[in-house]
Amino acid sequence: MTRWLERALTALAGVQVRRPWIIVSLVVLSLLPAAWMASQLQLRTAFSELLPDDKPSVIELKRINERMTGMSTLTVVAEGSGPDSLKRWVDRVAPRLRELPPELVGAVDDGTREARKFFEENKHLYASLEDIEKLHEDVITRYDHEVGKATGTDLGLDDEDGEDVASERPPPITAESVEQRFRKKIDEVNAQSPGLDGYYIGEEGKLAAILVRTPLGSGSEKAFELRTRIERILEEEKPTLGDDSLRFGFTGNLITSAEQHQAVKADLANVGLWGVGLILGAVFLFFLRFRTLFAMTLTIAIGCVWSFGMAALTVGYLNSATGFLVSIIAGNGINFGIIYMARFIEARRDQRLATMDAIVASHRDTYAPTLAAAGAAMIAYGSLAATDFHGFKHFGIIAGAGMVLCWAATYLFLPAFLVLIERVRPMVGDEGSWRANIKGVYGYPFAWTARRFPRAIVLLAAASAIATVVLSVRYFRDDPMEYDLANIRNERLDPTSAGLLSVRVDKIVGRLGQDGRAILTDRLDQVRPLIEELERRRAAAPEGNKPFQKVVSIYDVLPTDQEKKLELLEEMMDRIERARRRGSISDEDWAKLEPHLPKKLEQIGIPELPELVARSFTEKDGTRGNIVYIVPSEGKSVYDARYLMSWADSFREVKLPNGDVILGTGDPVVFSDMLLNIEEDAPKAILMSLVGTLVVILMVFRAKRDGWLALATLMLGVGWLIAFLALFDIKLNFLNFVALPIGIGIGADYVINVLKRRQIEGRLELYRVLVQTGGAVVLCSLTTTLGYLALLLSINRAVKSFGLAAAVGELTTVIAAVLVLPAILFWRLQRSGEVPRSFPFRRRPPAGS
Repeated sequence: MTRWLERALTALAGVQVRRPWIIVSLVVLSLLPAAWMASQLQLRTAFSELLPDDKPSVIELKRINERMTGMSTLTVVAEGSGPDSLKRWVDRVAPRLRELPPELVGAVDDGTREARKFFEENKHLYASLEDIEKLHEDVITRYDHEVGKATGTDLGLDDEDGEDVASERPPPITAESVEQRFRKKIDEVNAQSPGLDGYYIGEEGKLAAILVRTPLGSGSEKAFELRTRIERILEEEKPTLGDDSLRFGFTGNLITSAEQHQAVKADLANVGLWGVGLILGAVFLFFLRFRTLFAMTLTIAIGCVWSFGMAALTVGYLNSATGFLVSIIAGNGINFGIIYMARFIEARRDQRLATMDAIVASHRDTYAPTLAAAGAAMIAYGSLAATDFHGFKHFGIIAGAGMVLCWAATYLFLPAFLVLIERVRPMVGDEGSWRANIKGVYGYPFAWTARRFPRAIVLLAAASAIATVVLSVRYFRDDPMEYDLANIRNERLDPTSAGLLSVRVDKIVGRLGQDGRAILTDRLDQVRPLIEELERRRAAAPEGNKPFQKVVSIYDVLPTDQEKKLELLEEMMDRIERARRRGSISDEDWAKLEPHLPKKLEQIGIPELPELVARSFTEKDGTRGNIVYIVPSEGKSVYDARYLMSWADSFREVKLPNGDVILGTGDPVVFSDMLLNIEEDAPKAILMSLVGTLVVILMVFRAKRDGWLALATLMLGVGWLIAFLALFDIKLNFLNFVALPIGIGIGADYVINVLKRRQIEGRLELYRVLVQTGGAVVLCSLTTTLGYLALLLSINRAVKSFGLAAAVGELTTVIAAVLVLPAILFWRLQRSGEVPRSFPFRRRPPAGS
C-alpha cells in the first residue's frame, strides 16, 4: 500500500511538473459545483438540531410545531401627540391589515376590546359561585319579604307604625348590590388588562401598538414584503389622522429574531475572517515570501470550499456546533501545506534540487507523516461522527472530511501551482539568507532547550504526569458537566432599535410569551386526565422541590360551576321579573338595575371564547383546547440544567388511566436529552479516538518502541489539557468537550511528524530535525491555535469555551511533541554516548553533481 501510493505520487509529480495547467484547471473547475453546494448550506441554531432526529423529544417538537400556530409577531408601533389620534390610527389601520393575504397575515390583535366586551356580557358566569349564592339568597329573601308585606304575611316584621324593623329587614336589591357581586371578577380582569380603554396604548397616551401575527419565519424573504406592504398602508393613512407628529416603527420577534440571526451569521463571518487572517499572518512570518503565502492561501481556500461542499452533500446544513468550522478546518488543514512547503523550499534552496526532483522529494518525505496525521485527525473526528449526538456527529463528519480534502488539495493543487511559480521566479537562494535565519527561530528555542536540559525536562514531565493523573481522576469523579445554561448561550448584544422598541411595547402589551411549555394532546377528552396526573406528580414531590408551579389549560379561561350558577341565576331572574310585574321595583329603580342583569342565560363553551382569549390554546387548523401549558416553579431558573432535568422528567411521558401516553417536549426536555446524550456519547468518542490514534501510530512506526513513545508523549499533552480544565474549574459542555477527542488526533500529528522525520534523517540529525521540522510543527500548532483563539471573539459562550480549551490543548500537545519528546531522545543519545550533529548542517550536493 505504501509503495503503491509512493509510486502514484511520483507519477502525479511528473504530470504536475510537465502539465501544471491541466491540474490547476481541473481543480478550479471542481470549485464551481463545490462552491454552489456550499452556498446552499443553511444555519440552524436551535438546540433541537443537536439531537438525533429519532429522539422522542425531537419528534414531538416537530409535531407540536406542525400543529400549533407558533406564529411570529410583527408589531407595528405609532408614536403620536395623544390617545385620541392613536385610537383613530388603530381603528383605521387594523382593518386594512386584516385585508392582507393570509399567507402574510394570520391574525391582527389591536387591543383587548373584544375580550372586555365578552367578559362584560358574561360577567354573571365569571362571578364566583359564592357571590352568586349570596346574591341569590338576598333576592329570594327580599322577594319573599315584599310578597309577605303585600299579603300581610310578614310575620310581624313591621313595627307598630307599619315601618320595617331595620335589623330584621332583608337588604334591598339595588343596581349597586347586583353590580358589586357581578363585577368583582370582571374588575380584576380589567385591572390586569394592558393598555388604555382596550387599546394597546401607553406612555401617557403617546405610544400605540398593533400586533400582526404572521406564519412567516424570520428567514423568509416574504417577511420583507410584509413590512413593505404595511409601510405603504401607514403612509396612505397618515394624512387622514390629523396628527402630523405621528411616527412609525416595527418590532416583534419577526424583526428581533431576524436581527439575532443576522448577528449570529455576522459573528461566524467575523470569527472566520479573524481566524483565517491570523493563520495566514503566522504562515507569512514563517516563510516570509508573498508568493508562498499566496500559494498557501489558494490551497487552503480550495480545501475549505471542498469541505463545505461535501458538508452540503453529507449533512445538508450547519448547526450551532459546526457553524464556525471555517477557522478550525483552515487552522488544521493548512498544516499539510506547511509541512510540504517547508520541505519543498529546503529541497530547492538548501539542497539545490531541480524542480522535478524537489517535487518528488517533497512528495516522498512528507506524504507518510502528513497522511498519517490526516488519518489520526480523521479518526479523532470520526470518533465524533460515530456518536448519535448531532453536535458531535456533524462536527466529526464535516471536520473529518475537511482534513482529508485539505490533504488532497495540498498534494493535487499546491505542487502544480509551485511549478507555475517556479517558471516565473525560481525559489533558489543562499541557505544563510535572512529568511532561513528568521525561520529557524520557530524551532531553535525548543531544540536548544531540549538538548541543553534533557534530564531535567524528562523528570519534570514525569512528575507532572503523576499530578495530571490525580487531577484528571478528581475532575471526572466530581462530574465535569456544565449545568448553568447561561454559560452556553449568546452574550447579551447591544440593543438594536427594534430591541429597544420591544422593551417599550412589552410594558403596554405584556410579555407575549411565558416560561410555560406546551404539551399537545390528541383529543380534548385527554386534557383533564392529563392535568390530574400532572397534579398528582407535583403533589408527590417533596415541598420545596416541586418540578413545576402549575398547569394551565383552556378550562382555566372558562367559567366554573356553570350549571349551578345558571340554576341560581334563572331562579333569581324569575323573582326579579315577578317583583317588577308586581310593582315592587319602580321604573326608576328598574332603569338602574336592568343594565346589570344577565341578557341571556346560556353556558359558555370552548367555541364561544373570543379569539384573543383562546389563541394560546388554538392549533393551526382552528382546533381548540388540546394544548396544555406547564409552568416552571417560582424561584427556579430555567437556566439551571439540574432543575430543567427535574422539570422535564415530570412531563416527558405521561400515561393516562385509559392507557394513552402523552409526550412532552420543548426546551426542558430537549436540554435534558442533550445532556444525557453527551454523557452517553462522550466516553465512547474519547475511547474511539484513543484506539484509532493508537492504531495509526503503530502502523506508521514499524519500530514499536517509537510508536509507544509517541503515544505516551501524546497522552502527556492531553493530560495537561485535562489538568488545566480541572485547575480552572472549566466545565464541559456540548462544544468544548470536542477539544478532548480532537486534541488526541491533532496532537498525534505533531508527534508523528517529529519522529517520522527523525527516522528519515537519522537519529544523529535530531537537532537539525528539531530546528527545521520542529519549527514547521510549531508553526502548524500556531496556525491551529490561532484558529481556535479566534473563537474567543465569538458572542457565544459555548464557542468561546471551546476556543479556549482547544487552544490550550494545542499548546500542551505541541510542547510535549517539540520539547518533552526531543528531551527523551537527547537523553537516550547522551546515555548511549552518541553526539547529535549541530546545526547548521552540511549542505547536500546539488542534483546531478
